[in-house]
Amino acid sequence: MKNQFLKKTMALALAGAMTLSMAACGNDDAGNDSQTESKQSEQQESPAESSGEASGEETPDQSSEAEAPQMEDTTIKIRIMNEFKNLDKVLAKYEEMTADDPIMSKIHPEFEWIAGGDYKDKLQTAMLDRESSGIDLMFCGGWHGLTSFIQNGDLKDVSSYFNNDAFPGLKNAFSEDFVQAMTSYIRQEDGSYQNGVYGINLATFYEDSRGFMYREDLRKKYDCAPITDEASLLEFVKTVQENEEGMIGVSLWNFFRLDSPWYSAKHDHVYTQDNVNILGDQTWIWVGLSDDNKTVLNAVVPGDSEEEFAKMPAGYQDDFITAYIQDRTKWNPYLNPNRGGTDTVEKPAAIAYSALSEYESKVKTALETNPDEEYGFYVIEDAQRNMEAGAVVCDMATNNWLVVPEWSENTDAVMYFLDWMFGSQEAHDLFELGIQGEDWEAVGEDGYKKLDIDENLAYSMPTYSFTQNPTYIRVSEFVSENSEIKSRYDYMYDPSTYELSPLAGFVFDATNVETQIANVSALSNELQLTISMYDAEEAAQKIQQWHEDATAVGLEEIRAELISQIQAFLDAKNAN
Repeated sequence: MKNQFLKKTMALALAGAMTLSMAACGNDDAGNDSQTESKQSEQQESPAESSGEASGEETPDQSSEAEAPQMEDTTIKIRIMNEFKNLDKVLAKYEEMTADDPIMSKIHPEFEWIAGGDYKDKLQTAMLDRESSGIDLMFCGGWHGLTSFIQNGDLKDVSSYFNNDAFPGLKNAFSEDFVQAMTSYIRQEDGSYQNGVYGINLATFYEDSRGFMYREDLRKKYDCAPITDEASLLEFVKTVQENEEGMIGVSLWNFFRLDSPWYSAKHDHVYTQDNVNILGDQTWIWVGLSDDNKTVLNAVVPGDSEEEFAKMPAGYQDDFITAYIQDRTKWNPYLNPNRGGTDTVEKPAAIAYSALSEYESKVKTALETNPDEEYGFYVIEDAQRNMEAGAVVCDMATNNWLVVPEWSENTDAVMYFLDWMFGSQEAHDLFELGIQGEDWEAVGEDGYKKLDIDENLAYSMPTYSFTQNPTYIRVSEFVSENSEIKSRYDYMYDPSTYELSPLAGFVFDATNVETQIANVSALSNELQLTISMYDAEEAAQKIQQWHEDATAVGLEEIRAELISQIQAFLDAKNAN
């Protein structure tokens, strides 16, 4: 995939003007931290060496001649984030479904939930209290300090339960690529890496399709062309703002990825993603790798010299970062004129950011106020909008995880339970949706409909906190009934849409440059490039000033440390 964006933006920058072919409205074609090596080493266990040894349990040998596994009655305590309702009836159904199973009939899950606002504090307390908490399985968000828990040896390595014929449910629900994406690479004090699966990722897809929800009724009203590309999107935005009193063109929230090569550059071995953007959202770092993705060529930031960009892969050897920032300023006239100030209340907009997974809820919320409105969905990135295979190179992992605390003596029981829950559509539906025929009913092959049941009796579960998995997908009636949106969901759920990033699993250790990171990040947070605060000339000036100031407080030390750590990470990953 060639970087068409780069060619366009560089040409615009050289010309000193920005032009864009626009599809006219009113046409005749309207339509559609510190490492603990000893603890980590102790956790490299097979199932037979894990909790079974401590609790007297035995785990099945994969040999057909092995003795049948035994399980004593075991209660596993599970903690999730945010409220579930009427779980008792689901647990009763689980006991009924497993009554004749010699292993599962002995495993009795016991649940508790903690509100999201209190969850991080309670999680930290559990890690300090350890055994006294009694928890065997719990939710842990990436933002809760998951990386530190892994590095400190607080979590069990459960890698031996995956790709294991003794646990067919886990083997079926977690592909080899998904297991690789869940694998953590832990940097040791000597700079080497140790790997393991210290968390079980909860996901229905590997990367959300990011886009805009737009006012389809206004597109029809002004006879605008179908919104199929950036030109038609921009013309629609312009038309609405010029003709609808009290409206602006674009809602500012999460506008920052528009026009960026965030996705497309990865196909050219240039990566920017959350785990390398150690300076924050305002200043992305772009890492260039060799053609085989095994060697770091350089890492560049806005305002770097020609010499730095010259080390990058072909097509990225000029300041493409400043070019795209400048090009994007063409949207500025249609943004909230008060952006960046204390007045953050926006007028209604022709288009507003929405991830595909959020589209349904946002549309329903909008229609509660204005039921006559109509909405459509526009995918920002070209390859995803065209639904190309392999378009999205990413970590194939979300921020939502289940983890087994290091102190648990019931690891085998926990993993057998998860093997059962992820072992069939029926079992998964039970904990995801509740009792079929009472809480919900199936619609077609992959849809569901919630049934009209007294809310005091209805089952609900924060699925992002416990059940989500890409093997078991059911879509809502809203999605099923909209062919365009359904096709977008099918594409987002399709594994062939994704490629695993070579930087998946990398975690930057800031120990050696902690002060420098703090100083440069403070400057970056003041830059405000990603919310389009400046015109093209001002943006270039701000970038150069930022770069000068950042260099004075440690930018080069950060760059050198980042490159060194990524290279060590790639060496370890490719040695396996």
